[in-house]
Amino acid sequence: MPFTVTQRIYSIEQPNDGYLPVSTFSSKTYKDGRKLNSRENVHGKYVGLAVDYLTRFRMINDADTAFEISMMSAKILRQNYGQINQYNFCCQLLDAVKNGGIAEAVQLVAFDDVYRAGEIDIPKLEPDNATIENIEIMVQRGVDFLNHCGPIVKSGFTLEGGYTSVVVNGDGDYLTRNALIDFKVLRSDFNEDHTLQVLMYYLMGLHSVHEEFKNVQWLSLFNPRKNLVKFINVNKIAASIRAEVNRKVIGYRN
Repeated sequence: MPFTVTQRIYSIEQPNDGYLPVSTFSSKTYKDGRKLNSRENVHGKYVGLAVDYLTRFRMINDADTAFEISMMSAKILRQNYGQINQYNFCCQLLDAVKNGGIAEAVQLVAFDDVYRAGEIDIPKLEPDNATIENIEIMVQRGVDFLNHCGPIVKSGFTLEGGYTSVVVNGDGDYLTRNALIDFKVLRSDFNEDHTLQVLMYYLMGLHSVHEEFKNVQWLSLFNPRKNLVKFINVNKIAASIRAEVNRKVIGYRN
């Protein structure tokens, strides 16, 4: 059965502490003097997507690319279900996002459920002021972090040439000149699923057509909710672990 990267992670049983234990990562917490509101009135899944896409929009100045999956979902609703009004609604939301609309971004990312999960009943989301303020803070943290890491080489990268008969789909967040960065908007701590995901992106990137992965020296996980980054030098990842993940998890024969 073919999997996406995330589906593959959930389908396997990792060793105790995971293939790449969180404890092997270094940590750094950034201080910006801002505190998030304790409550939000929108599910964390949608808040996380909005933070992710808005951060990408501000980094690359291209809302059409940043919200590509949302608009792909809108096109599915139009073409497959005749929901022309929903498609037009998404176009209006995207225009509002381009003009700084955060509440509209939250509603727009709800349409991702069409593409990601096959859902066609889209929830109506109306983030309150506390939720909007939290999103704005987290987006600014993401922008500050990425600017600190250096110029973005690739945003929303794919892994052509690195897919296998086992893992057939998956895309990551950011590549800089020497780092692979994955965003996770979490209230909880990072776990072994998150570290395996970023490791899979790296190993599949090395097998892909994208030469930029050969320059990666660091794997990073950034949580804008906590303003926290976990990072590891790829040279500290044992060759035996790389080989086992390549073979058992991703499905490379050699």
